[in-house]
Amino acid sequence: MSGYTGGDNYWAQSPQSQYFDSSGFGQPNQQFEFQTYNDQQSGDYPYTQKSYLDPTQSGFGGDLYRQDNYTKGSTAFVDDEEEPPLLEELGIDPDRILQKTLAVLNPFHGRGQIDDANYLLQDSDLAGPAAFCLMLAAFLLFAGAKAHFNYVYGLSVISCIFMYILLSLMTNSSNITLSSVASILGYCLLPVVFLAGFNIFTTLRGTIGLAFAVFTVAWSTLSATRLLTTMSGDEEQRLLIAYPCTLIYGVFALIIIF
Repeated sequence: MSGYTGGDNYWAQSPQSQYFDSSGFGQPNQQFEFQTYNDQQSGDYPYTQKSYLDPTQSGFGGDLYRQDNYTKGSTAFVDDEEEPPLLEELGIDPDRILQKTLAVLNPFHGRGQIDDANYLLQDSDLAGPAAFCLMLAAFLLFAGAKAHFNYVYGLSVISCIFMYILLSLMTNSSNITLSSVASILGYCLLPVVFLAGFNIFTTLRGTIGLAFAVFTVAWSTLSATRLLTTMSGDEEQRLLIAYPCTLIYGVFALIIIF
């Protein structure tokens, strides 16, 4: 190329002499001195030197990280025989249901645990009443009645709510709860369930059937009145409580008959 000279001299020069000049960095034979420091000289450093390969020593010399002292849970499996029964886990006590059922079937029984207000309040289970309502609806269905499941459960819920409001206005006792009222009214529905079962095999629109219906209504009313007055603690208002109970069970009897 024209105007370019010294091409051969470029390859003749060494790269170090062209790009690197060691004369600008001081003495050509300069030596660097390195010093070693031990742990005692490094007093300002908060951590001491530890071995990285020793598994028995931690990486830090201070008490920055401590092992938590906690009790580790047991990994043993629970035996199937030690687990509670399924009915107990669901809150269903067959002995308690049987005890309340016998108390309803015998309204003139002697005073016992079932006549304790605290017992009625604490053990206000709804398993028995739900089973009795289901049986009543099934008997109505088998008898060919038009009203069965929806009518039974709807009337039961409305009756429990109105009875709870009435008892709350009549007494100042704190034992009156919606669940306890529903439990008593549901258990005392058992004679009416017997009436519905009898209606499957014969008609109740005659004189005998109407007399049997009146008897079952009085039976349920007497049992419910005794338990409700026990829970409220006011025996003088038994007749006032018996009147709405008669209306409730009378409506169920009318549904069964007609």
